[in-house]
Amino acid sequence: MNEKWCGNITHDQVGGSWLYLACVIDICSRRVLGYSMATHMRADLVIDALKMASRPAAAAWTG
Repeated sequence: MNEKWCGNITHDQVGGSWLYLACVIDICSRRVLGYSMATHMRADLVIDALKMASRPAAAAWTG
C-alpha cells in the first residue's frame, strides 16, 4: 500500500453555489485515503486532502 496514489478534483452545484471535492485514492487497494471539501478550488483544497492521505491512520486502516 501507499506505493501509487491518484488524485481527483470534482465540483457540483449545491443550493446555487459550487462545492469542490478533492480526493486521494490508493491505486492498488482503490481506497480513498484522503479528501477535502470547500467552496473554493485553491491549493489548500488539495493540500488538506494530501495531509489526510499521508497521516498514519490512513495507512493503518484495514476496513
